[in-house]
Amino acid sequence: MKRGYRLLGWALLLFGAPSACSGGHVGAASSSGASASAGEGGGAATGTGEGGGAVVGAGEGGGAAVGAGEGGGVAVGAGAGPSGECAALAPGPFEPALVTDGFIGSEDFAFDGRGYLVAKQGPNLVRFDATGRTSNFASLPGPPGPVPGLRYRPDGTLVAALPNQGAVVQISTTGMVDDYVTGLTDPNGLAPDALGNVWATDLAGDRVIRLNPDATIDEIASGAPEVSGPNGIVFDPARWAVFYTNSSAGEIRKIDLNNPGEPPSLVVTVASSVLDGLVLDTCGHLYTVDNENRKLYRVRLDAGGAALGEAELLARFPTGVANAQFGAGPGFDARTLYVGGAAGSIYAVAVGIGGAPVPAPPEAP
Repeated sequence: MKRGYRLLGWALLLFGAPSACSGGHVGAASSSGASASAGEGGGAATGTGEGGGAVVGAGEGGGAAVGAGEGGGVAVGAGAGPSGECAALAPGPFEPALVTDGFIGSEDFAFDGRGYLVAKQGPNLVRFDATGRTSNFASLPGPPGPVPGLRYRPDGTLVAALPNQGAVVQISTTGMVDDYVTGLTDPNGLAPDALGNVWATDLAGDRVIRLNPDATIDEIASGAPEVSGPNGIVFDPARWAVFYTNSSAGEIRKIDLNNPGEPPSLVVTVASSVLDGLVLDTCGHLYTVDNENRKLYRVRLDAGGAALGEAELLARFPTGVANAQFGAGPGFDARTLYVGGAAGSIYAVAVGIGGAPVPAPPEAP
């Protein structure tokens, strides 16, 4: 497998910004009895809610409008401003609802958009649907260990971080596992983009990197104190930026990809926290998980990615949590954050807003 290391400099701008992915259809709300919701855009998706009732949801058309900027970046349209539902976000805190407690050792999980949540259970990756049914999907190689990063690429393959092996593997749509990138120090958070790149954190290596489709590695930023135990990561094509957490420092930092070589800037510090996963909503705000204190926070951002005040506490959890993802696919609510961790439980937190578009497998024929 071809591997190599090269610094990411001005060539990044020449490469151009990927466009935001189409969100496809969004998941149905998890509720008992029949329910329906209609957004301004996408088509309706149907599925069965956790309570057994029929559910119908329609794709959202609101949120940030994204268009290509002339300089290779991405311009944020008028929809990204604090108006409409983005101006009326419920402040929380919210009461989390237990979805399942069967994923011991799975720090991260992913939605395939077709009605399955995928997470680690023992040595296997297991698919879980909203009715509670599970099925084995793939067997992970090597000795058992944590999977702190698990995400879909737009071609439908999964990528999984295996820090015990210093590797990121890729899993085909049929469950075949192959090496993607090896020789890493401590791969952790993963964030694929629309072009098939995977932005990643190398926790013990104090690096933020980009894993390219050809398995070469671009180092985006490195070295304490700006990059110190990096953990969760989000690629934001609308701002042409990468956000990541410095876990033990309780920091969220931002890398401005329009200005290569500029040190990562501090967005916010959450006192006495150990920040793990990171996720972006359709309004351009960040959500992060404090795995030390079992808490979920929201950080509201302006159009440039600066924090609009302190982090807001949204939820507390009875067991350990590490990562969060917005629901996708039949039976999972697209306006709910699902939060889970190595303790095995996944919770639903109804935050009342959808997630920013993320890569997802192609829709079933």
